[in-house]
Amino acid sequence: MKIKKIIKRYIFFRVILFPLVELNILFKLVLKSINKFFLSIYCYKTVKIYLSNHLTIGIWSLYRKRTKFPHPVGVVIGRKVKIGYDCIIYQNVTIGTANTLNYLTSNYPKIGNNVTIYPNSIIIGDISIGDNSIIGAGSIVLNDVPANSVARGIPAKSNLIKKLH
Repeated sequence: MKIKKIIKRYIFFRVILFPLVELNILFKLVLKSINKFFLSIYCYKTVKIYLSNHLTIGIWSLYRKRTKFPHPVGVVIGRKVKIGYDCIIYQNVTIGTANTLNYLTSNYPKIGNNVTIYPNSIIIGDISIGDNSIIGAGSIVLNDVPANSVARGIPAKSNLIKKLH
């Protein structure tokens, strides 16, 4: 008698319940992907933002900060990156943590307002980029960049921009 109950329970869990749980998980993943797909179209009027980039920070948070992507291909932005308003990020830019083993607890870059990051730049670690700064093409930024400056080179060195009035 007990063996029949055990077999019935096994059949119930293995044949009926587990496939339903797996379908539920698959359905949630598909729904999340469709949501990001349409959010990309709604915010940026293109599918390239979703299909060609890895934005763990979220499309909606970038849209709220008025971040622009003139060439939205190959951009990688970590989940805890702080980006200011009106930033421009060109293609193949990576912004994230230096500690990839503990990416959930490690520190990420903070980018100020009105920062322009040109193609193939890498910004990693617990650093801050000041307001109105420019990161040159192909730069690897490992140290803080003050406000109103241009950072360029490998590793990037920054020069202050002289204001003309």
